[in-house]
Amino acid sequence: MPPVTCYICGRDFGTKSVGIHLPSCKKKWEAEQEKLPRKERRPVPTAPQDFDKVVKGEVKGKDLAKINQKAFDEHNESALESCQFCGRTFKPQALASHHRACTEEKPMVKNKGPGHASQLKAKVNYPKLKSKGSTKNLSAKQEKKTTNKSKEEPNVPEVE
Repeated sequence: MPPVTCYICGRDFGTKSVGIHLPSCKKKWEAEQEKLPRKERRPVPTAPQDFDKVVKGEVKGKDLAKINQKAFDEHNESALESCQFCGRTFKPQALASHHRACTEEKPMVKNKGPGHASQLKAKVNYPKLKSKGSTKNLSAKQEKKTTNKSKEEPNVPEVE
């Protein structure tokens, strides 16, 4: 059975465990929000539609996958904050440390193009292996020899 994604923290849990996890996750969210100034506080994310059925174990298969995706999207929208310079998303504490390295002048944007390992691999010339076609030709020649022998008269022992 696939795991269930928590819409608050984004972690995956078993269908039986998520019901136990949700109350403690809500408390943890509220405790973290109380540490922040009032202007920066955010409400607890709302559960996706039919999430209560997931907790009860009534939803399975493709419907569960759809609800998991909604829960993951809800987590990304409500729990994570995006960097104003590079657009990546982070938890609030991680965003603060990210801003030490990512600035308006030097945003941390991934390079478009091949990575370092790909560039190095492109510079290496490996020796070419013998093609498999050459071995097929050999086996075809061997087959012709065996078929020619079978066409000859069979060796029958002479009876006296």
